Amino acid sequence: MIRSFLAIELPEGLKKTVAEYLGELSQIPSRIKWVSPLQTHLTLKFFGSISQDALEKISEALSPVMADYPRFQLTLKGLGAFPNLFRPRVIWLSLGGETKTLQGLQQAIERALVPLGIPKEERPYQGHLTLGRNKDNQVNEGLYRRLSEWSAKETGPFEVEDLIIFRSDLKPAGPVYTKLRTFSLKNRPSHIGDKKKGKL
Repeated sequence: MIRSFLAIELPEGLKKTVAEYLGELSQIPSRIKWVSPLQTHLTLKFFGSISQDALEKISEALSPVMADYPRFQLTLKGLGAFPNLFRPRVIWLSLGGETKTLQGLQQAIERALVPLGIPKEERPYQGHLTLGRNKDNQVNEGLYRRLSEWSAKETGPFEVEDLIIFRSDLKPAGPVYTKLRTFSLKNRPSHIGDKKKGKL
């Protein structure tokens, strides 16, 4: 069985930005287990443990969806926490940019998988990147101040060009992710014709 999920991988430049965030946050005393910035990704659908045959059927169902969906841009925008900044259980980065396009893509993925017996998520999709998980539910004032200071941080935009099915192998040092399938999104429409007509 293959433990797998579908996700957007961050560009190397943004992984370095995430590493800088994590480097500063990890200096604050806490019992938080921080993720590796090299493995940072935006999950769109978690499949759980599936067979090789199921993986092939999922790939076949998703290929036409991805091929017909245009590329779009996102930013990493603001640090936050579940359930709140005072007693954070999960620390995360939210998203900016074309988030409605991201939600539309995620919904299209959900619809494509229903015929395979994979149920839709009941909760509305809220894209975010998990940075750490807390083993302590006590108030952490130092962490609260830093998260509050960074709540409005935002990176420059990056273009989402493809989606990847990852295999996840749980190891004592943390999960190891391996790329299994890559789906390229459609290029944005050319505006050369519009420019010739005097349009911007």
